[in-house]
Amino acid sequence: MRYFTTGDESRAIDNKTINETGIPQLVLMERASLALAEEIAKAAAAGSRLLFVAAGGNNGGDGVAAARIMKEWGYDTEVLFVDALSKTSDAFRTQISIAESCGVKITVTSDAGVSFEGYDVIVDALFGVGLSRNIEGIWKDIICRINEIKSKNSGRVLIVSADIPSGISSESGKVMGEAIKADMTVTFGFIKRGMLFGEGREYSGRIVIRDIGFPAHVTKEVGPLCYGLDKADIRKMLPVRRADANKGNFGRLLLVAGSRDICGAAVIAGRAAFSMGVGLVKIFTDKANRDIICIALPEALIETYDSAELEEKSDGPKKEDGSTISDGLEKFDVVGTALRKKIRKAVEWCTAAAIGPGTGTGETAKLILKEVLDAAAETGKPVVIDADGINIFSGDRSILKDRKSSGDERNIILTPHILEMARLIRENGEDIRETVEKIKNDRFEVAKKASNEYNMILVLKDARTVVTAGADSFYINTNGNSGMAKGGSGDSLTGIIGALTAGGMEPLAAARAGTFIHGAAGDKAAEEKGMTGMTAMDLNGCIRKVLEEL
Repeated sequence: MRYFTTGDESRAIDNKTINETGIPQLVLMERASLALAEEIAKAAAAGSRLLFVAAGGNNGGDGVAAARIMKEWGYDTEVLFVDALSKTSDAFRTQISIAESCGVKITVTSDAGVSFEGYDVIVDALFGVGLSRNIEGIWKDIICRINEIKSKNSGRVLIVSADIPSGISSESGKVMGEAIKADMTVTFGFIKRGMLFGEGREYSGRIVIRDIGFPAHVTKEVGPLCYGLDKADIRKMLPVRRADANKGNFGRLLLVAGSRDICGAAVIAGRAAFSMGVGLVKIFTDKANRDIICIALPEALIETYDSAELEEKSDGPKKEDGSTISDGLEKFDVVGTALRKKIRKAVEWCTAAAIGPGTGTGETAKLILKEVLDAAAETGKPVVIDADGINIFSGDRSILKDRKSSGDERNIILTPHILEMARLIRENGEDIRETVEKIKNDRFEVAKKASNEYNMILVLKDARTVVTAGADSFYINTNGNSGMAKGGSGDSLTGIIGALTAGGMEPLAAARAGTFIHGAAGDKAAEEKGMTGMTAMDLNGCIRKVLEEL
């Protein structure tokens, strides 16, 4: 497990390490500076000329010390000290004194008129995680000048940030007035949360994490709220496939997917589930899809309904004025009874259900969703809900509220992307764009609130997916790539998480592990097919490769 820290959490860890554990601040700074210097040396060409741009805080001290270390290694290094703060830190003044004693060239300026031309590497050591207000004045001018140099000399000048790009919020990833657009960020101890989201992800460039000696017990005491998992963590979570096992030991997934005009979602989700090792998959779908699914996914069991017949009969007997006596499928029992029995039998058969990919949002889909949730609640089966399942809730939130998991047990996993989430939580009269921005600005609290309101596990999909069960801690998935931003990728995730829950994994663990495996498979597909051309089926084809590595 690895943590992602906010500015406050980072400072708390730093202060506890210094003041309670007794590791001197200058020791931590020296280790950070050495790590920064080592990473720059790996990335910079031999004989490079380096400029370290520093303000008067501890982030600046890291930069000054790194300049001194690299000078000792034979590099041509200079420090530009932007002296515009009301005060400088003790550690910074110490590092300036040491650097001067070692012959490092230090230029002091209080305006932006200095030249940034002629350098191969520019190191941003202006502001760290303590930035609390927008960048203005000379700081904005300096940052704009550095970004201009990068744009003008694309690929020829390397921009490196120390700990976090100056101007990026460590909390949200938003640009605070102006921010450095780094090619690489060397971050100390932990990735800062703001570097994972919004503009922070883009502006950070390639992120390198370096350990500088924060004690594990200090990190545990501070307790950062956001964390990630790696392959070793996922490996421990996955079930062992015993040599004497049979298909029944690996779970039975009921996959409610597809509709009269959409069959691909069922195939993609079903293939992903089988690739994850589930024993059996039963696809519950419109009868129009039977032949296609039998050919595309011969391993699957298929059970069907006739939506055309249901919709025709749901019109019900007519009054003299031509209006319908019945009020949709649910109240026209003659039509719905056989379908309800079929759904309940299917739910009794499975060990977990997944519903939503390509089902549509009409009356038939709504009836099926309600029946699946009711039957699952009665039998204690976990349910993964995606896509159209979520869109049905958006039109009638009472469906989810009336059927939410009871007690402390959370057996429903909801997997909305940002827009689906916006539809689900939008207030009356609120522009959907405003709701989307609300989520992006405070995704953790929004996710936590929704998770608790509906008593379910939430997988909030985005470039960085957040998973929560309503507590104060959040799993952030950091693998995956923009090649996955294509139709069908969400269906694949539904199949993956559904397979894990069907195999007996606890729903929260399945949501975290499934998101990780999905992202890892997407990365492999991008390597093999390229991000532009890869498809959801390419991603599915890489699931088994990821599992082999685990």
